[in-house]
Amino acid sequence: MATEVRLPQAGMGMTDGTVMEWLKDVGEQVRKGECIAEVEAAKTTVEIEAPCDGILARILAPAGTLVPVREIMALIVSPDDPSAGSAGQPPAEPADEARVRPRPLPTEAGEVQVVPAARRLAREHGIPLTDVPGSGPGGRITEADVRARIEQGPGASVPARIEQGPGASVLPLAGTRGVIARRMLASLQGSAQYTLVRAVDVTALTDWHDRGARPGGVTYADAVARAVVLSLAEHPNLNAHITGEQVLLASAIDLGIGIDTDDGLVVGVLRNVGDLGLAELSARRKAITERVRAGRAGVEELQGSTFTISNLGRLGIDAFTPIINPPEVAILGVGRILDSPAPSADGIIWRKSMTLSLTVDHRAVDGAPAARFLAGVADRLQAPAELL
Repeated sequence: MATEVRLPQAGMGMTDGTVMEWLKDVGEQVRKGECIAEVEAAKTTVEIEAPCDGILARILAPAGTLVPVREIMALIVSPDDPSAGSAGQPPAEPADEARVRPRPLPTEAGEVQVVPAARRLAREHGIPLTDVPGSGPGGRITEADVRARIEQGPGASVPARIEQGPGASVLPLAGTRGVIARRMLASLQGSAQYTLVRAVDVTALTDWHDRGARPGGVTYADAVARAVVLSLAEHPNLNAHITGEQVLLASAIDLGIGIDTDDGLVVGVLRNVGDLGLAELSARRKAITERVRAGRAGVEELQGSTFTISNLGRLGIDAFTPIINPPEVAILGVGRILDSPAPSADGIIWRKSMTLSLTVDHRAVDGAPAARFLAGVADRLQAPAELL
């Protein structure tokens, strides 16, 4: 009897994964607990272990396949099972009931997956599916996509497809890019987001930094993170998740840090940072950044944050509109430090300025309390001794 190898759900935020590589070939012997495949899911790499000793008899999800969680990826049989084959012989085909095929990544327009409810709705309204751009995993067409097309009316124009001429390429919205695409689209479609922007005088912070008054290794990003943590303690309504008709205030501050990687933006999570000092917070931020960029972060380190910071200042950005990381209710965008003119008794003087952009879900937090939270962050950056 064949033993099924299924994709485990490594965390609540994981819904599917893309098979990156099989480390064993069909017909090879495997041992229980041995890593036989690697899957990219929830912005990290999940190792698939053999559930038993035996022979890898069948791979149902080749490399590059998008697999839903708990779906069958492969079959393992005992060495004396007829389906294991013999030397020089390919394994026998598994029984029909074992042939469960995961979703392949679409490579051509005609291969895009369509949710059954979406297909039925399109048929009822006479909408050609070729007129519906898909927003689901791998470009899958969802019921919401069809409804959006219906609302556009019969005369709506359909975006022209890019001609696939010589040298053109297709980059599927899969893996890390697919996770980012789905989460950001869901964030904008499912929340009432607005952004508050505030310039902060950080002259004292830059002096404090340059004079070495800070603990060793502490950066401007660490100072912002510490200011955010202290302000969240005073404004817990921004340290929350919104689910359905409820706003759940978190009992601990699990700070999300936006990390730029070769595969896209990844949010690393620093757990329970409310009582951490500046130096320890700095050390943990650097450690999670290194693990994420090296692909060593676990799934539990990449989800469950209660508030996120996205810093584009080091890339020369002054200000931007960050998108909330659902189900959180707020995210802070950090811009670069600039020289800024300011009036004084002696005329115009030059100060150091940083722009903070706070995006908030209006369903959970109104403008005034959000502004008070942002003021708390600004006040602490203007008086850096309070960060210690």
